[in-house]
Amino acid sequence: TAAQPNITSVGTLTNLVVDDITINGSTISDAADLTIDVGGDIILDAAGSDVRFHNAGTLHGRISTDSSGVWFISDISDKDIIFRGNDGGSMTTALTLDMSEGGIATFAAKIHIEVADNTEFLKATITGNEAWAFKGASGSGATDYVSFGISGGTQAMTWQEDGKVGI
Repeated sequence: TAAQPNITSVGTLTNLVVDDITINGSTISDAADLTIDVGGDIILDAAGSDVRFHNAGTLHGRISTDSSGVWFISDISDKDIIFRGNDGGSMTTALTLDMSEGGIATFAAKIHIEVADNTEFLKATITGNEAWAFKGASGSGATDYVSFGISGGTQAMTWQEDGKVGI
């Protein structure tokens, strides 16, 4: 009852079709979804250091490695890297890295920074000068902020409350 009841030759198969899954050369293909279901781990071992994600033949992104670490890469120019998850039953975008703006990070909610010791926890370097700024809206609608900076060796602290600036 088998399609090939007797195998009479041992050699290299050039094309194998099982149900509607085809193995040809280094390609496994299926016209519909393909499920890989294993009892253990799925291990992707790429000596070329990349796991690439294509859509209809176009490279959209990849996970890559080198001696400095693991890289998550969006390969299409100016396309964002977006982190999404299920928040109480609703799909939520938690973080967007805007690649058209050099990777500006936009968080959907609060940013929580927990520091175990008394080291700096928020720092921005702007063309060689260091600056820290914390901003919020006051009751009158004006922007309140506190900023600290070092520019040309001069330290400065500025604050603004209800539109009034102090130095």
